[in-house]
Amino acid sequence: MKNKILVALLLAAAATSSMAQWHRGPVYHYHYGCGGCWVAPALIGGVVGYELAQPRTVVVEQPSVVVQQPIVQAPPVGYHWQEMIDPQTGLKKVVAVPN
Repeated sequence: MKNKILVALLLAAAATSSMAQWHRGPVYHYHYGCGGCWVAPALIGGVVGYELAQPRTVVVEQPSVVVQQPIVQAPPVGYHWQEMIDPQTGLKKVVAVPN
């Protein structure tokens, strides 16, 4: 998608610069006009618009699920782990209790 936008911008810049060259010269009179100056930008805009309007296939991949095992920490020396209920919150906690 980024490449197509870059190409579109480059083509637009080329079309703009080619239109700018028409009015340069030793003498320019407004009554001559520019009868075909719109052709190149119209063609470029049509091609770019056609490319941008084409349907694209979108592939949606499911994210992979990573399951990590919990890290089991050894209790300090002289202690063991014990589940207790906190009297203030009522939640179950694992605490280190002396042997």
